[in-house]
Amino acid sequence: MKKAFLFIKKEFMEMLPPTIFFLIIFHITAFIRALMAEQYGITITSTAYATIGALIVGKAILIADKFPILRIFKDKLAIYNVLWKVFIYFFIVLLFQFAEEMIPLISEHGSFNEAFHHLASEIKWPRFWATHIFLMLFLIIYVVSVEVIKIIGRENFIKIFFGLKDNKPENTQN
Repeated sequence: MKKAFLFIKKEFMEMLPPTIFFLIIFHITAFIRALMAEQYGITITSTAYATIGALIVGKAILIADKFPILRIFKDKLAIYNVLWKVFIYFFIVLLFQFAEEMIPLISEHGSFNEAFHHLASEIKWPRFWATHIFLMLFLIIYVVSVEVIKIIGRENFIKIFFGLKDNKPENTQN
């Protein structure tokens, strides 16, 4: 029982940073969409979609991080690792989003082919591409941040970024 709890806790803690990051990003995206549509408020549905989107991306990143193929560029320049991870994360997120859209349509239309036909015709393509351009941009920002933190260390990152100093006493000579 304790092993199961520790495993769940570890998985949750690994999923938390990308989920929080994308929770903020998707809420910003929902707000921008509302402004672009000349709506001056955030609806419950757009907040729910943003939250679900963040959970999907957080879970996709957690799953992708388990794949050994994600580490094929670990001994190369960081840019290779970043671009590869962004590609893999983006692909998995697309698969999750595709499944999320297809499941209700399959039950509504009875077959995968019929559901796919309706999905392709019902997608608002400008909105789809705008959302995925934002997603790609913020995936790049997220992955670069994670890789920089891995390279310089969490403590150094916090010290550099937030200016926090160690509480260790300095050697003073009289």
